[in-house]
This record gives sequence, C-alpha cells and structure tokens, in this order.
Amino acid sequence: MLTAKDVALYFLAKDKERKLFNQNVVSYNNRKSYEGNIRLNKYLFLAQVVYLAKYDTKLFEDDIVAYDNGPVVLNIMSSYGILVSKNVDVVLPPQVKDFLDKIYLSLENATYEELIEITHEDPEWKKLSNDTYNAPVMDVKKNILEYKKRYKGLINALKI
Repeated sequence: MLTAKDVALYFLAKDKERKLFNQNVVSYNNRKSYEGNIRLNKYLFLAQVVYLAKYDTKLFEDDIVAYDNGPVVLNIMSSYGILVSKNVDVVLPPQVKDFLDKIYLSLENATYEELIEITHEDPEWKKLSNDTYNAPVMDVKKNILEYKKRYKGLINALKI
C-alpha cells in the first residue's frame, strides 16, 4: 500500500510551476495556512475516499484527521514546506497513476475555499468537527457506503 507522502509527491510533481501547490499565506476560519498545503491535503482526502468508494480499499495507509479547515494528513501538513521544495518523479502502478491523474484534473480548477467546503460536507468530518483542536482520526472506512453514493457521479464522469 502507498503512503500519503507517495501520493502527495505525485500530485506535487504534476504542478512543477507550483501554481496550485504554492506557498501563498491565506486565512480561512481565522486560521492562517499555506494555500497549497490546504489544497494538497484536500486532494489527498478526496483521492482517498473516492478510491475507497471505487475499489473498497484505502489508497494510502496514513490516518486522516479532522482539523478546522477539513481533513488533513498530519505528516503532510507539517512537512509541506519541505515537500513542496522537492520535484521528484514518483513511480506508481499504472492503475493508481491513471486514477490520481483523473482526480488531479477534476480538482485543479477548484479554489482552496471550494475544496474546504466540499470536505466540510463529509459525514465523518461533521461528526468530529466539534473536537478539531485534538485532531481526531477520521474513520473513512466506516463511511464507505456513503462515499459510494456521494462519489458515484464523479467516478462515472471520470471513467475511473
């Protein structure tokens, strides 16, 4: 199984000019963050739950936690500055690469605010959102049936 870092580095490699995964400081919900860090974590979350909906298994092993501005992978959030400075090619299985390419293309025109709003609709995040100070782990596998319904149209549209 992949790690969130593998997937993050793959997404970062697709944005060599750092237009999407930038280091612009933004404020949302009274929390300052790098815009690109927010975006990368939302891509990771959405890739994870759509993959789970399609293939009944997780894409990567890392936990996702509930934060104020939606789901994040803690080690990706905390190492974003280092990750974004790298430009490495990640070798992935063809099926995974094809899947991630489609997720990337489907999200690249969304603003970071839209990505936050999408993830705030997640049932697990909603359940845990009152305790985001403690960053509780989101049990995404528990919501697989919801994800199958929620992302069915996207899976069909992207021909995943």
